[in-house]
Amino acid sequence: MKESSCSGLALHYLVPAMALLSALGLLATRSNQTVFFLFNGLGPRTGDVLWAHWTLFGDALVLLVLVLPFVGRRPALVWSMLITAVITGIAVSLIKNSVAAPRPPAVLAADVIHVIGRAYQSRSFPSGHTAAAFAYAGVLSLHFRRGWLMVLSLGLALGVGISRMAVGVHWPLDVAAGAGVGWLCAVGGSYVARRWPWGESRVGQRVIAVLLLLAAFGLLLLFKVDPPATLFLPKGVAVMALIMAAPGLAAIWRGRG
Repeated sequence: MKESSCSGLALHYLVPAMALLSALGLLATRSNQTVFFLFNGLGPRTGDVLWAHWTLFGDALVLLVLVLPFVGRRPALVWSMLITAVITGIAVSLIKNSVAAPRPPAVLAADVIHVIGRAYQSRSFPSGHTAAAFAYAGVLSLHFRRGWLMVLSLGLALGVGISRMAVGVHWPLDVAAGAGVGWLCAVGGSYVARRWPWGESRVGQRVIAVLLLLAAFGLLLLFKVDPPATLFLPKGVAVMALIMAAPGLAAIWRGRG
């Protein structure tokens, strides 16, 4: 029991601890800008297409639609994801508005920075995309507790963080903070969901299913992205999620979810 408890604590706090150490290292060595240029150069070296697409997996709407396949199959996970999404959105917004840090395009000359898509100027800290990706990865890891899934989800989330520097709109410090904030929100959201399991009830599951269906159709029909060439990916995510969710949705409305 004691060993299990220790491993649970490690799972809860390893990621935010690493994020904090990374942030402290950047501050102590004053290497925030140096590390930014290191990752910002990935676009010209590896191609913009990869990072322009990868960064979309930190978009809140895309991640929300990726919850849809779990509807009717994992109600506790779906409810935790929804609570975590709300907590993460509030936390990131509050911190961004409080810190009001400028983004790289607002500080660096246009000829020394490589920007893919829109050159955002303000509200840099923390990275919202990174926070959303790590929040999603955190909920998956805390619910499934499988080593390979944790490694895979963390790898994808870390890629989102790197992509925010590759596209030129976030500093490394923003990414480190986003990773820590997102994971802690996953821990908090999962705890709240366990204490208040309304989303696991029949009514709750149906309400959440409707909300996620609206999100999927919004992603499919209304979503806009810069650069426009990457639009096929969110549309593909929406179609895939709707197809995969069909059995679970049918089960919920038949009363067997």
